[in-house]
Amino acid sequence: MTPADRVSLTLPALGEFARTARLTAAELATRVGMDIDDVDDVKLAVEEAFIFAAQRAEGRDVKLEFELDGSSIALVVGPFPGPCTSEDGSDSGRRYAHFILESVCDEFEVVEENGQCFLRLTKRAG
Repeated sequence: MTPADRVSLTLPALGEFARTARLTAAELATRVGMDIDDVDDVKLAVEEAFIFAAQRAEGRDVKLEFELDGSSIALVVGPFPGPCTSEDGSDSGRRYAHFILESVCDEFEVVEENGQCFLRLTKRAG
């Protein structure tokens, strides 16, 4: 893995920076040869993941770690404070974000490590 295969982006946890995350993701998706439909999926996934994390960041920055691998992009967003899951299922924003991310990504999971949450996404071309 070369340094060009990994891209880190740290943004303030403010909604207006979602566009910066989205544009960065679009450029990276183009770099790995994704077609316009896959690029759109990547943009939607990154924007949704960023907003989800920013709403939970409690004043901290949101970190996005992209890893380019051939014709795919893997992304880790976080950490942000836990708990990662809603105990009573009442968090409709969480359910909506998960629905979108599961729909447009080839792989999606929420991981909790040491009381911190991370979103892990993968999108493959084609």
